[in-house]
Amino acid sequence: MGFPFGPFRARAAAALVSGLLLGLTFPNASLVLLLPVAIVPFGLALHGASPGRGALLGGLFGVAFWLTTFPWIFHVVHRFGGLSAPLASLALLIAACIPSVAFAAMGWAAALAAPRTAAARLLVLPAAWAAQELLRTYAFSGFPWALVSYPLAPWPVLTQTAALGGAALVSFLVVLVNAALAEAIRAKGRARLASATVAAAVLLGATGFGAWRLSRPSPEARDRALRVLIVQPNVAQDVRYAPGAAERIHFDVTGLTRALLRKAPADLVLWPESATPFAWPWSDGLREDLMRLCREERTALLFNTVWSDAPLDAAAPYFNSALLVDGNGPVGEPYHKLRLVPFGEYVPAPSLFGWVNQVSREAPGAFTPGTRAIPLERGGVRLGGAICYEVVYPWITRAQVAAGADALFTLTNDAWYGDGGAQEQHWQAAVFRAVETGRPMLRAAVTGISGWVDARGRTLARLGPGARAGIAGTLRVPPRGETTLATRLGDAPAVVCAAALLVAILRARASARRAPSHV
Repeated sequence: MGFPFGPFRARAAAALVSGLLLGLTFPNASLVLLLPVAIVPFGLALHGASPGRGALLGGLFGVAFWLTTFPWIFHVVHRFGGLSAPLASLALLIAACIPSVAFAAMGWAAALAAPRTAAARLLVLPAAWAAQELLRTYAFSGFPWALVSYPLAPWPVLTQTAALGGAALVSFLVVLVNAALAEAIRAKGRARLASATVAAAVLLGATGFGAWRLSRPSPEARDRALRVLIVQPNVAQDVRYAPGAAERIHFDVTGLTRALLRKAPADLVLWPESATPFAWPWSDGLREDLMRLCREERTALLFNTVWSDAPLDAAAPYFNSALLVDGNGPVGEPYHKLRLVPFGEYVPAPSLFGWVNQVSREAPGAFTPGTRAIPLERGGVRLGGAICYEVVYPWITRAQVAAGADALFTLTNDAWYGDGGAQEQHWQAAVFRAVETGRPMLRAAVTGISGWVDARGRTLARLGPGARAGIAGTLRVPPRGETTLATRLGDAPAVVCAAALLVAILRARASARRAPSHV
């Protein structure tokens, strides 16, 4: 059977609707029940399409998906970037078009593979999707936001396959279910039943594995535990730069921390990104105040600060960093953020986007990215960091685990995003990093969502947006050397998918050359 909806304009409409449906599975809508079917119209539209039309269909799908998924970009660049509403709308459209190039490449490759058998049709789109997410992770500094696996984060029983092959494997399985249902629509008789059976088997297999894994006890190091306090001060972004606000914000977060520590003493306190407006290298007052806090409360503080190795040199590079201090000052060297936020911490391609203001005012110029993972150690527990946006990169948390991290943390300021779903989308990525690496995740956010996730992705505690409070508990970590298969494999599952897709394309091209021509 061919495409069931008629001419190309119907295919284009199906691709647009499919992108919209997939976007609705992400927060804020969170219509996760659509996830097994959202990509079905796109799969049907691709069937029999030429490579050029496959690329166009992929691009249309991508634009609809991104406009539905990250409307919060309008809020950020309009409210904090100073753009007028028309220019902010243009920025949103451009932002949707850029990552849609990866979807266009996916559609082109899937059409080029020209799968002719039912088995090939079941596997080509999932493989192309995994390759697309791999491309988005690394190309042009990467944008692995809103991977198709992430809407499953609230249901740990459905995320456990990430421990085997990372979010890439979960994404492959999600798209495989959609591809199987699309094939069931196209096929007849036994072929239809076989395709529907594949979809059911994937769902049951993933759920069964998840239930089995969650029922097993988590391995824990008996000799290493840490009392931890996560602080969420709830400071709105637009009040940070008002006259006199810096001092009020700083004294508010330190006062809240002391009050929380009196109720629940801790060995380590986590402050979110931008919790205090002052920077350690330049502020004598901040250094004295934080060391006094640590001495008097008998704790250590892990917080975010702008960093420079040469504070007196205005030309020296600035870093967005995580620093661990105790009553005597810094403990070890800071961790510098490896992947920066486009338009927030630097403006990419200034010749093209110079008209877009850099949103962050924390540094006088663009930040410089760090170069390596550096776990920060307290009480024999090594914590591997991801600052804000970089928690969406699986390779960063894998690098921290490879460097010896026993647990993960992420310090973030999501106060920029308004109510467009970004906070929950960001949280979903952090949950997957815990499952992939088999490491608990501690997340401190200025206005929310702060939380504590165990090594299997189960939420132990969570503070929603707008809460001014803390999360206290005892952090228990796995034994040294305990790693998941996903950590050891890294990007291999996605690379295998990309390689298999390439083989399918080459075979299809070779077959086309051998086919006799008809005059």
